[in-house]
Amino acid sequence: MKGTVVHINGGLGKCIVFTGVAKCYKEQNPDQELIIVSGYPEVFIHNPNVDGNYSFNTPELWTRFYGNPEYEVLAQDPYLEAEWIKNEEIHLMDIWCDMLGIDCTCNGPELFFSGPEVDDLQAMIQTDKPLVVVQSTGGSNPAARSWTRNPSKAELEQYLERYSEDNYVVHLCTPDTPVLNNVHQRIDSFTKRQAMCLVYYAYEFVGIDSFGLHARAANPEAGATTIFLPLAESRIRLGYDREDWNWLVPTQEVQDLLKDHTDYYATVFKLSIDDASENCPVPAGVRWFEF
Repeated sequence: MKGTVVHINGGLGKCIVFTGVAKCYKEQNPDQELIIVSGYPEVFIHNPNVDGNYSFNTPELWTRFYGNPEYEVLAQDPYLEAEWIKNEEIHLMDIWCDMLGIDCTCNGPELFFSGPEVDDLQAMIQTDKPLVVVQSTGGSNPAARSWTRNPSKAELEQYLERYSEDNYVVHLCTPDTPVLNNVHQRIDSFTKRQAMCLVYYAYEFVGIDSFGLHARAANPEAGATTIFLPLAESRIRLGYDREDWNWLVPTQEVQDLLKDHTDYYATVFKLSIDDASENCPVPAGVRWFEF
């Protein structure tokens, strides 16, 4: 066998998570090729553990890889594995490694940026204050806020008040992302590559369960980081072993309201993120986070 083709369905954050799996695979299979086919090939640029990096619409993928008997093919979605669907306390990387038949020996994702990429980013945002990057929404439709992913806008804005005077706060967003108070600048025109680089190198990051969490975790020397997780289970299933990070999970009152609700298991298998926003079991006015 020449190696393995991994077909990754899903979003940007999911692809970033797989970079950690890729490292494990190559450490344990140094003579095997690892071919990635995804919707976000920019994640795998400069990655030494990836031998082939292709988008879904690349011609002749079937002839070269999928139908080639010299390659194993992994096209199953880890979100459809029983461990994920049943909300077991297993990290997504561990599930993916199990699917590949390897041990999960990595501590998190990996991203690789060139010097010119970093220089260009520094030229775009010029400030003499510490740079704080905020990500408040995620997914394919940032305007469709979901209680399974997005913290209350009012609570997030309250948290950001602490940065308003001594830091330069940038809101990394899309044009449809709801506007936040207590930020100095909205940036909605970055490429995915630029957005990852900004989160990776920022002095401080405040984000959610989405690509920003995983892009930040890719930097082993990342500074102060706060992650809002509206589902407490995400701390184990999507978080990382960073003791100096500030992980904000729901209050016990909110967790008690969620645990017996039919929509609590809001995985992509049982309940789409876009639908979950209409089914929140927590009454309006109940505070989700204490900080």
